[in-house]
Amino acid sequence: MDSIYQEFALLLAVSAFVGALAVRLRQPLLVGYIIVGIVVGPAVFGWVSAHDQIDLLAQIGITVLLFVVGLKLDLRHIRHIGPVALATGLGQLGFTILFGFFIILALGKGWLEALYVAVALTFSSTIIIVKLLSDKRELDSLHGRIAVGFLIVQDLAVVIAMMVMSGLGSMGDKGRRTRSHTGFSS
Repeated sequence: MDSIYQEFALLLAVSAFVGALAVRLRQPLLVGYIIVGIVVGPAVFGWVSAHDQIDLLAQIGITVLLFVVGLKLDLRHIRHIGPVALATGLGQLGFTILFGFFIILALGKGWLEALYVAVALTFSSTIIIVKLLSDKRELDSLHGRIAVGFLIVQDLAVVIAMMVMSGLGSMGDKGRRTRSHTGFSS
């Protein structure tokens, strides 16, 4: 594309079309918008490149979306569902992280890369599940409350894991800088 304006106009037009199609097919809009982002982005057709303005718009959109979903989530669900949400949420996290870690190590990557990928695999689609449960009016049903409690546990655990991993990453960077100053390379 020649200009940012044309790319942005194309992005909005394709998003509006896919959004209307998703509504017509009774599918979640969010899934349609994610598909649009993948298809028109640099990974598939490359119609829209990652300019700073579009990247900023994407970050603002994700922030607003997470804020709106956060308004619907209630941490009291964990207290009511308690043991079931904690056991299933943490169990699934442990299982996914453990197996993902060993699979990535088996593919020849380092332990820090394997840890990052394994934790990334645990990200749940909280936004999509809450939206689907809300659309079906099943958010307050037993299975809806268990699912939301499970997802809250996972999201909180992933936030904590990301904080720990960012500390591990900075320690790894510090070690590399120290070795490069002493003449040793990794």
